[in-house]
Amino acid sequence: MNVPGVNLGMRVGESLGKLFFSGNSGMVIVHRIPGRRRYVCKVLKNEKAACLHLEELIQSFPGIMKATVNPVTGSVIVVYDQSEKVIDALFDSMSHALAGKHAVHELTVIPTGILTVGDNINDSLRSLRDSVRGFFNHSEPMFLSRMLGLALFSYGLIRILYRGDRPAGPQLFWWGLGLLLRQSHPDPKKVFAANLEEKNQ
Repeated sequence: MNVPGVNLGMRVGESLGKLFFSGNSGMVIVHRIPGRRRYVCKVLKNEKAACLHLEELIQSFPGIMKATVNPVTGSVIVVYDQSEKVIDALFDSMSHALAGKHAVHELTVIPTGILTVGDNINDSLRSLRDSVRGFFNHSEPMFLSRMLGLALFSYGLIRILYRGDRPAGPQLFWWGLGLLLRQSHPDPKKVFAANLEEKNQ
């Protein structure tokens, strides 16, 4: 028997279960002492070529004395003479590259899936905040056209929904949307300065 909404509810429940309790497919710490760490990464299991390549890559990093990547268990052991912050950043970037997830650097009783969800929510909110700041940045060359686009978009939407104006409402709406979707060109002075700095390094 097919009850409306039950299948949808079950699918949502399964998705939430995977999200919260399936664990982290990225780098998850198993053992840690100063100068030595062991991580496990599910996506490395049975990937012999990728493990060899990753091992070479880690060993080429400054301050790494020894690295071993095991394709059978998906474990990564690293011995280092480098700051903890730098090693955190290294494994975080590897975890993102391999699985699109933050690395878990501390042993915890909280399921790693929940930690990952928290990190992803923080990333999304941070990205949204940066986008909003960029949108309302008055020093941007596109600031005035964005404000005009926002005004036209809102006014057109109001005329469509509340007044039923056609074709004037939709025209204003699309003009506003067109202005909002215009790409901002980078400031030539900043691009030149960045290229100059890159050449000097």
